[in-house]
Amino acid sequence: MAITPLILIAGSTAIIFAVDFLLPTGVAVPILYVIPILLAVHCRQQWFRVSIAVGCTVLTLLGYALSQPGVPAWIALSNRALAVTAIWTTAVLAWRHLKATEHISVLQDLLPMCASCKKIRDDKGYWSQVEHYIEANTKTIFSHGICPECMLKWYPEFYPQVVEQYPDLFKNASSEIVDERLRHGKGHP
Repeated sequence: MAITPLILIAGSTAIIFAVDFLLPTGVAVPILYVIPILLAVHCRQQWFRVSIAVGCTVLTLLGYALSQPGVPAWIALSNRALAVTAIWTTAVLAWRHLKATEHISVLQDLLPMCASCKKIRDDKGYWSQVEHYIEANTKTIFSHGICPECMLKWYPEFYPQVVEQYPDLFKNASSEIVDERLRHGKGHP
């Protein structure tokens, strides 16, 4: 028999509640309820993930009510409040991570791209420049420059001055070949 996520979630929740019930109220056992929360993150149904977080919160409060007092009430209540905060913080951060992963996977899918102009078709059927598409679907912002080959092709009269003024920008092999041709007066390759 395979161990399913549901069995892991139910089993870990039951063990945590049993330990919480047996120990005095001051022991911060409920913080362990983040384990079932993390196990439930990858379940597809949103209602199930929320149910687990609500259930863990209820069990944390129930554990306080049913456990034997061991420390002053303010310490036990503080521990329970911290546990509930940890449960919901873990749940929200894990769900946000899941959403971010889903959003990233959208960008990993195949993108329909025009073979001629290189525009990308979005899911609504509209065509847009690569830069616009990526900026609209990610947090990427483009800045523009010009590569050495295009500099030579489109602005050959400025190429030698730019190479001399910004030599670090022209360190790749193809630009060194182009640079040598210009220095020796051979002009456009």
